[in-house]
Amino acid sequence: MDTKSLVYSRNVVEFATVAKEYCAFVEAPTGHTRETFVHAMQKLLPLLYYKASLLPKTEPVYDERNEKFVTEEDYNQVKEQILALLKKHDDFFEVHPPSTADDEGTSSASLSEYLTDIYQDLKDFTLLYIEGNVDVMHDAVWECRLNFEEYWGLRTINATRALHHLAFSGIDLNETEEEETNNQPDTDTKDWFITRRQNDLRNDF
Repeated sequence: MDTKSLVYSRNVVEFATVAKEYCAFVEAPTGHTRETFVHAMQKLLPLLYYKASLLPKTEPVYDERNEKFVTEEDYNQVKEQILALLKKHDDFFEVHPPSTADDEGTSSASLSEYLTDIYQDLKDFTLLYIEGNVDVMHDAVWECRLNFEEYWGLRTINATRALHHLAFSGIDLNETEEEETNNQPDTDTKDWFITRRQNDLRNDF
């Protein structure tokens, strides 16, 4: 397949469409409730994974690296917006494949970080793809496919698992932060060492 046919092939165009939709969605999460964000992302990530898996394998045209557009400031802004929406639901336990060196098999991870990691690669790809330069578009496809295989594809799977839990485990995603605080059980402190010591001091006077 020649370069032009590859970059305008059905699988690439459909992936580019989903990638653009994903980027637009995570760039403006404040337009959604926590519940609508979780349920929409829980559907969008599997579609993104499927479309990325269909990208054609190829080799780069240029020797130099592709241009990058997402700055550290851009990254942090997207991440903080997602974190502000998810709040306590941002953290989840990541499951590692048996081949990793993690003895426990799990570790703490962040949905906002994972979703932004995916965004960073897709945003760079999208901005390169819309340039219209066939060779640049081709190399953007090559790099995105490579990064999917080696990095963010697994992040997509783990994030989807965490979102599935949020969507279907009966969690009240519309609960406000104030309600979350008010619903915390009262802590019985009568047996705390410091409480007993305070009572002893009162009895001394």
